[in-house]
Amino acid sequence: MSDYLSRRAPFEGALIEASFLPAVNAYRPAPGICVEEIGRAGARDLEEEILRLGARNVAAFIFEPVVGSAGGVVAAPPGYAQGVREVCSRHGVLMIADEVMCGAGRCGTWRALEHDAVVPDIMAVAKGLGGGYIPLGATIYRQEIAAVLQAHDGGPLTGHTFTGHTTACAAAVAVQNIILRDGLLEHVRRQGRTFIEMLAAAVADIAAVGDVRGRGFFIGIEFVADRATREPFDARLEIANRVGQAAAENGLLVYPAVGNVDGVRGDVIIISPPYDTSVGQFEEIVRLFSRSARSALAATGNT
Repeated sequence: MSDYLSRRAPFEGALIEASFLPAVNAYRPAPGICVEEIGRAGARDLEEEILRLGARNVAAFIFEPVVGSAGGVVAAPPGYAQGVREVCSRHGVLMIADEVMCGAGRCGTWRALEHDAVVPDIMAVAKGLGGGYIPLGATIYRQEIAAVLQAHDGGPLTGHTFTGHTTACAAAVAVQNIILRDGLLEHVRRQGRTFIEMLAAAVADIAAVGDVRGRGFFIGIEFVADRATREPFDARLEIANRVGQAAAENGLLVYPAVGNVDGVRGDVIIISPPYDTSVGQFEEIVRLFSRSARSALAATGNT
């Protein structure tokens, strides 16, 4: 359902037809749209597309409250999520939040959309739900949706082989109990701003770093060929992958994300440390990342 070109390519022709909207990105606003208007403009785009298609032909709007690998940690700008909620409710369209990457505490709240004071109709969650100890994903939905499924089919039709896997569910309960016991969501909220400020300061003199952004312990560093124009690097340089490889060689695991600008160009490194990371560990992460970025860029003749 996503417009992530490299991931769609092998399956073109077999995918469910979907209608796509322009990205809502404060660092890369649409021409003629000022930063303060981005959220409202994005909600208008959604409503115009629903009206173009006809509301009765639209089942749902799916989005990531903080776009992960496809955008490189792009949080919903002010007013966007609220506007989307209003548009969906007005036209009878389900609002589906993909919180697989940004949810379950990664942004400092259990639901990423808590930052925006919005509740979706359906939410997908995984990753942080089980802390990576065992594969697990879940779909959470409103009582109104549950009532329809119950009346029509006796409940959700989720007859997959490992649905409700007991061990996976037990692992997730244990992880969530530890997060609650140790106050880790509060720790992420409190220290997230410190972490992003430390990262931004460490790479401020690197001309190729265009943006450092994030929410909680979910940080994206975008590399650009020209900081003033925000022109991305030629994809053939593989800047994000080079930085990721250099970091791995230095003992730091990060997530290279590519194609965030136009599906091909765009280089972002995602850093998402464990929820119990200390300030001392932040310092080590920042030091290793700064060294890795500088060495990888120097190898391509950039700084």
